[in-house]
Amino acid sequence: MNFKHRITFLLFSFFTLILTSNEVNSQQADSLFKKIENFGDYLLYRNHDTTYISNYGNKVAVKLVAVNKYNYFRIRDRINNTRLHYRPVRDVSLGVGVSYKWFALDITFALGLQNNSEFENTRSFDFQGSMYSSKQFISGTIQYYQAYKMANYSGVSEPINESSERREDIRTINFGLQYMYAFNYTKFSFKAPFVFNEVQRKSAGSPILGASFNMFVMDADSSIVPPEAYASFDPLLHMRDLNLLSLSVSLGYMYTFVYKRHFFLTLSIIPGLNINGGDFFTDARNYMSPAFNFKINTMNAIGYNSKKYFVGFNLLADSFYSRLGKKLSVEIGHGKFSFFVGYRFGRK
Repeated sequence: MNFKHRITFLLFSFFTLILTSNEVNSQQADSLFKKIENFGDYLLYRNHDTTYISNYGNKVAVKLVAVNKYNYFRIRDRINNTRLHYRPVRDVSLGVGVSYKWFALDITFALGLQNNSEFENTRSFDFQGSMYSSKQFISGTIQYYQAYKMANYSGVSEPINESSERREDIRTINFGLQYMYAFNYTKFSFKAPFVFNEVQRKSAGSPILGASFNMFVMDADSSIVPPEAYASFDPLLHMRDLNLLSLSVSLGYMYTFVYKRHFFLTLSIIPGLNINGGDFFTDARNYMSPAFNFKINTMNAIGYNSKKYFVGFNLLADSFYSRLGKKLSVEIGHGKFSFFVGYRFGRK
């Protein structure tokens, strides 16, 4: 074999090896993607009682969504029977959502409808994300708000000036993680009223077990109790900052009522027990020893859900309490209210 023939043979052998290797790699990649797809189908369809749940994960679902997120904190004095409730300026966000198999994503943008004339300087960042499987719900919350307004108050002997009700100096950070498990996942769908890649065909419910972690930080330039109300609140509630860490376990129940196959109403009450601690500042730094307190969570929805179309409302709300002293407490809460209308593409 002369030199040219050797070169031709070597080049032929080299390209044959590359093509063979690419074919093997392609087969391996196809095999890997097939395993991932099979695992996804397993998560979507496993152990479903099809007389109760129809799965449309193989359809692409798109929706228009309007969201109103909220955040608040409330102090309460049971000695004087008084309370103050603060919330930031709220806004409505509009956007679109898409879901396919185990993937779902909503993207919304604030419309700027809030009355900014009340505040010269207000800022906010509010992320509330969630993941659903056949029997599990996982959510994460990151919120930053600057500028709060007194939403309401009660038991105060002197009227509070309108200027004192607006507090641009109050800033909060709220970080939370939550996990829930539905025991009756073969007949009850977590995803039907909230993700809409499933349909609850018959009424069913499930006990819900949950666990959560929360961190809340509040800071202000002066006492959150306005001067007009000083005498109506215990001095321990005249705080300028608050730092709380909370761990909780919850046990409740969620039920979906189905009417004429496609109309549904989902209601839940999931109370819990949390242990929290932290510190707050009045005239001096006050420390709270870890103690058990109450928390409450609820996830509700109402609407119409068929093979092609779905429309409705849902509400997710979470709040927890902490004692600052004897008969003195603070309540922290957040959540969101959503309206949606959507359509599923696909023949099957």
